[in-house]
Amino acid sequence: MSIDPEVIPPSSSAGKNAVSFVPKWAIYGAVGLGVLVVVGILKALLPLILMGLLIGFIWKQAKTY
Repeated sequence: MSIDPEVIPPSSSAGKNAVSFVPKWAIYGAVGLGVLVVVGILKALLPLILMGLLIGFIWKQAKTY
């Protein structure tokens, strides 16, 4: 059985108004993965930032004497 092109009028907007469906598990998975990435970046950068602040404080104390 073939589709007759005259059945769907050319001015039809049925395809344009269709709602895209994304499964909930994909949304939850993307959010979970994003949280893991952010936590990993913070775990990597936070010690470096704190160490830089500590070294800057020590350097400042050493320069005053």
